[in-house]
Amino acid sequence: MTLRTFLRSMVAAAAGQVARAGGSDLPADFQPRIDYTPDLKFGHYATPAAMELAKVLKQNPRAIAEKLIAAIDVSAFEKVEIAGAGFINFTLNPAQIAATVTFDSVGKWLENCRKETAGEKVIFEYVSANPTGPMNIVSARAASVGDSITRVLRAAGHSVHREYYVNDYGNQVEKLGLSFAYRYLQKFTAIDLPEDCYQGEYIVLYLDRLIADGKISTEITLDAGKAASLNRDQWIADAAKYFAPLGIRSILHDQQTDLKNFRTEFDAFFSEATLHEQGRVLGIAEELKRRGKLRSEDGAQLFVSTEYGDDKDRVVVRSDGRPTYLLADIAYHADKVARGFQTIIDIWGPDHHGYIARLSGALKALGFGEHAGESFKVIIAQQVNLLENGQPVVMSKRLGKFQTMRDLIEKIPVDVCRYFFVTRGLSTHLDFDLTLALDQSKKNPVYYVQYANARIHSIFRECGQPPQGFATGELATAVAGHAERAALFYWLMRFPELLQDIARNYEIQRLPEYLYQTATLFTSFYHGKGNRIKDLLQENPSHAQVLLSLCNLTTQVLETGLELLGISAPREMHRDED
Repeated sequence: MTLRTFLRSMVAAAAGQVARAGGSDLPADFQPRIDYTPDLKFGHYATPAAMELAKVLKQNPRAIAEKLIAAIDVSAFEKVEIAGAGFINFTLNPAQIAATVTFDSVGKWLENCRKETAGEKVIFEYVSANPTGPMNIVSARAASVGDSITRVLRAAGHSVHREYYVNDYGNQVEKLGLSFAYRYLQKFTAIDLPEDCYQGEYIVLYLDRLIADGKISTEITLDAGKAASLNRDQWIADAAKYFAPLGIRSILHDQQTDLKNFRTEFDAFFSEATLHEQGRVLGIAEELKRRGKLRSEDGAQLFVSTEYGDDKDRVVVRSDGRPTYLLADIAYHADKVARGFQTIIDIWGPDHHGYIARLSGALKALGFGEHAGESFKVIIAQQVNLLENGQPVVMSKRLGKFQTMRDLIEKIPVDVCRYFFVTRGLSTHLDFDLTLALDQSKKNPVYYVQYANARIHSIFRECGQPPQGFATGELATAVAGHAERAALFYWLMRFPELLQDIARNYEIQRLPEYLYQTATLFTSFYHGKGNRIKDLLQENPSHAQVLLSLCNLTTQVLETGLELLGISAPREMHRDED
């Protein structure tokens, strides 16, 4: 159990008691808000429950606060105070902390905290870059954020399936096949590349690799003489169909390799083409029609998305009978529902805001959301602006010239990339400072956190003491009256509470902020008076062991937090600056 959960249950019980005594009933879903105080001098936690109950109980908040305190077993606290308009501040005593947090490792602590979570079956789709070219930097940001959130969701007790949707069907695949066909023909005869083909030179690189690997069939293989005499239009049409799947496989393979090098793993790569091959795309149109959610217009079938907040109804089947991309996307998400997922989370690119209403509307039209616990959430990944020496680095997709994920991780260590990408919420633009990212000093925040962890292990080596378990009751007692120790200890107590929050609101940017502050508080503790552990081993061995336990708790939090962000936690580094 977390300290916050213990306190919330105690305040909720007191609120129910106070309400019943006044002849009132609390809302069935009432859960008192539990906040952190801005400073430990005000206590460890605070609640505005008295203000939250004022409308229900029709009483002054301070009067309600007094009744709440009277209904609470104050033996669990060193101090309980009313502040301001009716806030209640709580200072827990060491005995209660020891009784609530009874674990000797962060791993066991988190394992027990997972029991507080009503585990959901979650499918999380992220990145899903089109397999028609290299992944760009926005995809790298989505990979870092999506992978980190799924790690936290699992740590918090949810069952998470990580999926990548491969758009391997439709116009873009035909366009890729044509691009390969023209580029191949250009090797043997002069011919212009049409403007509607992919212009990037990466097509040539993939083509050269296929040729070098002997992957081009004899039916397609050309030479100068054959190229001059062939029926070009027919050959291009045939070659485009031949090259399209080859190109998709080659590009997808490289995307998967880049993702793996970026420490991003997926449980499945779901092919859009399989939905079409199995008739499920047009099948979902029939289901929407059966539910009265399609209408006809000029021979086309439109989903009535205006009923669900969209600005206009959307074509899902064209007048010639071909399905639109939207219909395929609806079929894909209907498949997620059919697989039994209660929570569906997607990360989409910055140009997909308008797409949310129509897809969420389609899921509602199909009945998803009618049962408790069913939810669909879209997180939009905004643009990444690269800066170098304070100046923008120009990115352009024109003619295929753009910075790729591979370019970035060849220039910047993966640890740094992943940390920088999660420092801001996905809904805001991110300025990625290349100059700072290449700085290996404490100015670089990821190294600052890693140095703190390495310093702790240097203390263990210096003292000849391997990391051991910790006793929270002893720590709570030992930190009393020592500002740096108390600030670090009670900050560490928030770790599982933070993970629970992120699992609920997906604000992954709070984790790197937390880890940076942990490193800062540890540095203050390290330099604090009386905290030189090596000296204490001679003067007061038992006291030294308690401080070593505090160091061990700190490194376990740092290493677990970094692992959840997909970042390494070295225990020894060449540079360890203050």
